Amino acid sequence: MDVLKKNRKFLIKSILEMELNMFQRVNGGPSAPCQEQPDAFKKIRGSIYSFWSLDMLESYYGDLIMAQRNNRNLVYEKYARMDNKIPPINKSPLIGKIVEIEQKWQEELKSAYPVVYRHTCRDRSVVKDGSDFKVYLASELETFGNKTLEKYYDHVKKAIDKGKNLSMEMLRRLAENSGVESLEKLEAVMQKQVNP
Repeated sequence: MDVLKKNRKFLIKSILEMELNMFQRVNGGPSAPCQEQPDAFKKIRGSIYSFWSLDMLESYYGDLIMAQRNNRNLVYEKYARMDNKIPPINKSPLIGKIVEIEQKWQEELKSAYPVVYRHTCRDRSVVKDGSDFKVYLASELETFGNKTLEKYYDHVKKAIDKGKNLSMEMLRRLAENSGVESLEKLEAVMQKQVNP
């Protein structure tokens, strides 16, 4: 295994461990299902990070290390922002630009795989409980450092300029990692479960 792959693996594993540790310390009522299923949490989050560049991973890893040193729980802050319990953490204009790109990807995903989308993705509808996609993503992005946000924006901008939909690619990777060969196959299986 070459050094870059080894470093990527180390970074993703370390990020997942730090995030899971933070997530398990979030107490806002009853436990969320993924708090009790750490392997599912790691599989879902890991499918996201598998598409990140090494620079993005290194930058975000640095954000998590800095947060730990300052006794900050970035996962708690994300959920507190979603519920509007704390003021904005980061007002970077890049957050809105990233959310706009990723919302387009979500629309394409919903159109292509409506059943998969309904069962695996956050809705794009605006709701007052902070659970909609836009609020969720913006709240998470607010916890990133400015350097990480810049790298994240460059990453999604390059993807959209090339006609790629990273949301679809991430979901495809998650399906494959779960033993389903394609999103088309997953859509067909889920469709049969919904309409036997």
